[in-house]
Formats: sequence, C-alpha cells, structure tokens
Amino acid sequence: MTRLVPYLLAIASGLALALALPLVVPFLSIREVDPAGWLELLAWVALVPAFVALRRARGAWQAARLGLAGGLAYFFAAIYWVSHAMTAFGGLSLAFSVFALSLLVLYMAAHWAAAFAVAQRIRARLGWPAWAVLPPVWVAFELSRNYLFSGFPWANVGYTQARTPAVAQLAAATGVYGIAALVVLVNAVLAEALEARRERRPLPRRALAGTAALVAAVVAGGALRVRAVRAEAAAAPSITVGVVQPNVDQSVKNAARNHRAQILARLVPPTLEADRAGADLVAWPEAAYPLYVAPDVRSFATPAAGLPPLERAHVLLGATTVEWTRGANGERVPRVGNAQFMVSPGRQVLGKYLKHHLVPFGEYVPLQRWLPFVGHLVPSLAPAEPGRELTVLEFPLATAPAAGPALASAVPGAPAEGDDAPPPASAGPVRVAPMICYDAIFPEINVAFARGEPEPELLVNPTNDAWYGYSSGPYQFLAIVRMRAVEARRAVVRPAYAGVSAVILPTGELAPGALDVGPVDPDLAPDPQEPARLLLARVPRLRGRTLYTTVGDLFAWASALVAAAALAATHPALARRVRREGRDGRSAAA
Repeated sequence: MTRLVPYLLAIASGLALALALPLVVPFLSIREVDPAGWLELLAWVALVPAFVALRRARGAWQAARLGLAGGLAYFFAAIYWVSHAMTAFGGLSLAFSVFALSLLVLYMAAHWAAAFAVAQRIRARLGWPAWAVLPPVWVAFELSRNYLFSGFPWANVGYTQARTPAVAQLAAATGVYGIAALVVLVNAVLAEALEARRERRPLPRRALAGTAALVAAVVAGGALRVRAVRAEAAAAPSITVGVVQPNVDQSVKNAARNHRAQILARLVPPTLEADRAGADLVAWPEAAYPLYVAPDVRSFATPAAGLPPLERAHVLLGATTVEWTRGANGERVPRVGNAQFMVSPGRQVLGKYLKHHLVPFGEYVPLQRWLPFVGHLVPSLAPAEPGRELTVLEFPLATAPAAGPALASAVPGAPAEGDDAPPPASAGPVRVAPMICYDAIFPEINVAFARGEPEPELLVNPTNDAWYGYSSGPYQFLAIVRMRAVEARRAVVRPAYAGVSAVILPTGELAPGALDVGPVDPDLAPDPQEPARLLLARVPRLRGRTLYTTVGDLFAWASALVAAAALAATHPALARRVRREGRDGRSAAA
C-alpha cells in the first residue's frame, strides 16, 4: 500500500486541478457547476500532493510514472466530452471514439510524465529547488502541446484562472503560459514548505515571501489594469452587435439541407429584430447557413438564398463552401471550406475568411498521406481546406442614427447611445478578426491577427458547441476565449450554434446577458417558427497592441530555453561544475 501512496497523491492532484476548470457533471447537471469561479482557487494548491510525491521520487522513471498518473486523472476528468464530440461531429463509432479519447488523454498525460521526469533529473543532478525548476519545465511542455502533432493546447493550467479577472490580466504580458507558470510556482513552493516542515528543516522563507509578493503584485496590477482597460473601452467608439444563437441539435445540423426552412426560421427573425433595434453587425454561428455555397459567391440577394434585405446591419454569416474538382482517377471530389462571409445590408459579400486551424477527425484526417488506412475510420468525412491567410473583414457603418431605443454599453461606466458616447463612425470602417471555433484555442493565431494589416478592432469567435452535448466542453471553451480577449485587449463576440454565446469585454469579463441554452430536441421545437435567442450589446472598438501581441510567446519560448539548458547541464561533467559553482556562490554569500 505504501508504494501506491505517491501515485494516489498524483491522481488526487490531477482530479483536484480538473475541478478548477469550468465543470459540468454529466447526468447530474446541464449547466456549469461553479459559474462564479470559486473552484479556481483549488488550482493554487491542487498540485501540492503531486509535487510532494515528486520530491520523494527515486529517479526520473518513477517521476515520469507519477506525472503519467496525475496527467491521466487530470485530462480524463477535463476532456471526457471528446468522445461525444467525435461521435456527433466526426461520425465515429462510440467504441472508436472512446478508444480515440483514451489515446488522446494518454498523449496529453505523457507531457506531464515528461515534465515530471525532466524536473526530477534537473533537481537531482543540479541541486536546484523544485520551485525553481518546475515552472519553466512545465511551461515548456505546455508549449509543446500547442504545436506537436498539429497541437491540442486544451486544459492548459493557465485557463483555470480565466474567471478571475485580476489574475487573468497577466495574459496581456505573457499569454496564458505566464499564468500557468505562476500557478505551478505557488504549488511548488507550498510543497517545498510542507516537506521542510515534515523533515524539520528550515522553511524556505525567501521563496515563500518572494512568491507571496509576486502573487500580490500580479493581483494588484491586474486589478488596476481591469480599471484602466474599462475606462479606455468606455471612452472608445463603439458599435451595436447582435449575437444570434439558433439552438439547433447537432443531428439536425448534420442534415441541414433537409431542414432548411426550420433552420432559417431560427436565424432570420432574430436577425431582423437586431436590425430593427439598430445593430451595426449581426453575428451568426459557425456554418449556421443551411445551404452549401460556392467559394466565390458574391451575393445572397436571390430568392433561393432565403435572406431578406436589412436596413443597416451587416451580417457575419457562417457557411460551408463546396467546390467540385476532379480526383486522380477522374472522379468528382468536393473541396470543402468552413467560412465566414461579411454580408452587407443589401446582401452583397464584402469579404470572406476561411477557418485556419481545422479539427482533426472532424474536418480533416491527420497523417492520411503516410497512413492511408486512417481515412477508413471516418469514411463519411469530406476533408476541408484550411484557410491560408488570416483575413480581417471590414464593413462601413451606417451614417444615419439607429431607429431603435438607446442601448447601454456592455462596458461598465460607458455612456448610453445618444449621451456623451463617442460617435460610432468616428473611427472609420469596422475591422473584425473572425477566429472560427478551433482557431481560438491557439494563441498564436490571436497574435498573428493583432500584428496584421489592417489591425482588428473586434474579435468574433463563431462556433458550434452543439457537438459537445451537455458537458464541460462549452464552458471550458468560453474560458479559453476569455483569455484571448485579455491577450489582445479586444472585445470578443461569440455566437454559438448551441451552447454558450456571449459578449466578452477586453478585460476577459462577460458582458451581461450571455446566452446559456444548450442543445434542444432534434425536432427543433414544438413550433418550428419559434425564434432563436438574441443577445444585443454595444461593444468598444479598441486599437493598439498589448505587450503579449507585440512579443508573442517570448515568455513561453524563453522558459523552454531555460528548461532545455538546465536539462543539458545535467550531463555528468556539467552537472558537477554547476553544483560546485553553486556551493562556492553560497559560501561566498555567507
């Protein structure tokens, strides 16, 4: 039993850390258990048991096994919903989706195993304290998850703090990786203090005091930044945005052409309502339009398109594009794209953005060129073409004032329309960066948009959360997107096909009125003409870069470089020199 204790400690850490992420318990609830985010506090102590066990590990191999145990517990608890997503979205069988989930969790847990092993080797060979080793090593392996095998950076430890604005502001400087490093540092210092107390050694008082001061500085600085960004957003030009959530079940969406009238009945009426209320932009979810369109479509102003003209609102319309080509044997092969079109009130297409980062087994089959048999696992999948450019979409504002009632700003402290608000057209055409669904989980796409020309003033994250079902998935995704808002200092408009639609402020806070509805029955509703949900909000148009969008993942890559250099220094000859210099330095200081 004694041999199992370290592994039980690691498993307990993994489960406790998963509780700090947004959580829905299947079969018990269909809503987030802790929307206020109080469980986020668990993240600051959750890893202590695992780090205590790591300190007692005998060698790198035992450390790796501890990391694997903790990682398996964490990722199974965090991303259990992936099997449902693969079944609903990718068309995989239940058995294969569970198998694929297990492989994915094993792959992600392997990063924990590697981090524990590397940290143990550095600590043992160089004599460095765990609190100095673990943060850069942890960040290095979080960074590797972002890129390796096309990347899947979900459940980064930093996202546990997305609902705590004062802490989340650190992402404007370091990205989510800086928050992960801070959380790991606190856990490592606490673990070191517990072990020192157990072994009746002096407490690491300097480490404790320094870490406490660092956390206090981050929280205080974050609180001040929240106030400053709120004030800046309140003084900025703004636009009125309508967010449409049709709440259509995934099984209906998969047969959208057979339900064209019903789906349009859930999209068009709220769009007209938003237009009458004075919306400048109406955002539709990912691939919401129920018909396939040509990649070079120029207009939706035909009776068959089903879209009425609007008075002033532009529509950011999500649709699937299809172009037929000839394969190697002369067969017809579809080229599919996941697009967002900027459509004028007169239904003319002003611009198009293609989804940049596609979903493995949902929109393309990975490794098919080298492993052709993999394609047979999802025979019904027509692979999509990724976008090659990060296109910022623009639209002009109507010059006439809106006819609807004045709408309060989503930003606290901002004047209502018609008061002392800045004139909406004072900043010229509105520039929108549409990160479609999966695009938004990759922070480097956010950085690339911010550095591009023209500079976006607003982020939009059209998504389809229906394929998550009633699970933690939609709420975890919302937490990720909240961090994108902080990183770029931009408001984010998030229309979801079903799940969680929201307007996110540049501070990462949610504007009032987020739609939290979830999937509905496959028959759409007893009355197919029942309108979908609509969220109206005034959002600020901000410009300028943050430190993070200026330097990108400099902090993460620097951490990885430190970890790599420390690992290289564990070579026996170098390790002896490092330990000797460390002892000499301490003697001189004494």
